[in-house]
Amino acid sequence: MNAETFRRFADTRYQINHWASVQKDAARKKPVISAGTIFRDVVFGTVVGVRGVLQLDQRGRQKSFKALVGSSRDMVASDSTILRAASAWDMERTRMANYAACIRLRNEGLGHVELSTGRKVRLAVVDGHEAGKHGMSVLGFAGTVKFQAVDLEPSEGRGHELVTSRALLMRAAEKLGLGFATHVGYDGLMADRIDLAFMCKGLKSHLVVKTCEENSLEIVQSSKQVWSKLSKAQLKRCGVEIIEGLDEARGLTYEVYAQGGIMWKGLELPLKLAWVRETHLKGKYKGQTFEFWVITTDESLAAAELREIAHLRWRIETNAFKELNEQMGSKRAYIKDAHAKQALMLLGFLGMMMLQSFALFLETLEEWRLLTVRKTKRVVGYVVEFGIGEMSPTSIPP
Repeated sequence: MNAETFRRFADTRYQINHWASVQKDAARKKPVISAGTIFRDVVFGTVVGVRGVLQLDQRGRQKSFKALVGSSRDMVASDSTILRAASAWDMERTRMANYAACIRLRNEGLGHVELSTGRKVRLAVVDGHEAGKHGMSVLGFAGTVKFQAVDLEPSEGRGHELVTSRALLMRAAEKLGLGFATHVGYDGLMADRIDLAFMCKGLKSHLVVKTCEENSLEIVQSSKQVWSKLSKAQLKRCGVEIIEGLDEARGLTYEVYAQGGIMWKGLELPLKLAWVRETHLKGKYKGQTFEFWVITTDESLAAAELREIAHLRWRIETNAFKELNEQMGSKRAYIKDAHAKQALMLLGFLGMMMLQSFALFLETLEEWRLLTVRKTKRVVGYVVEFGIGEMSPTSIPP
């Protein structure tokens, strides 16, 4: 296997050449370096782990990377050219490529996550993210490909997240259709009647809110007061599902109380509410108990599933954005132009989806399975650029 395998993979699976051909920017009238070349430069740069446009400038001078992008110039594109193009990038065309990749992953059976109960869900997650001092809301999906970041919407900062997140979700429904996700995970900001009703009736998805707020939510306060006064036997007779267990992966024990059919004054839809209490068995929080609440319009979710979806959202909120930064340097603050930053992030999202998808493809190859090296994202990026045949214990840069 060599780099040509990845180029073929990128085109046959994700039509990368087609999407490159339709990219445009309004900054340059008669560009020497096409928007399509810059598109491939940034997307493939993310795949091989180039963190930022300055590194991309340097990497674009190397023969192997130029061959990967398909450029015969002395360098693919300078950092100033990339930033100039990105400052007036037509982001709608890149969004189309990202949503097309998301659809492709679904068609391949990689767009869902299977819960421990065996239930399969299409879980979308919207979360606020600060990328180099530029605030935005990011939409992604959990699946076999761990986290598929697809779209973003710029935000003016704290206090504006709900507005941008709603706009993002409505655009996803336009691109993917109503019911684009079975469940949408969000934090306590969406623990309100308007969003619970709009997601269920308007967008045909169930909102799943994880929150630690008690004092500001009457529905949580009243439920906790009742559940705390009754014995477990009494609660079970009242229809409360109670489970206890050990989460070895997280090193904690848990207890979950869950009940459906809960009505919230002003909301016509019945809700299901879960109270999750977790006690850490090791680490810096050893012996400490933390609790949170999960609110949803999907009454069919079991107590274990509610806890699991809440943790999936938390994992994306923390680990997924950390991986984005590690792979593409999204936290770097030197890009002052907000439009340029957002364009580069959208291009990087596509690169991340392709990287994860290609890693799964490599698992089907015997020569990859026979390799004894630890199969990290850095190693996958090396294979994309140089091929498996070029690998040796000393060939992969630190």
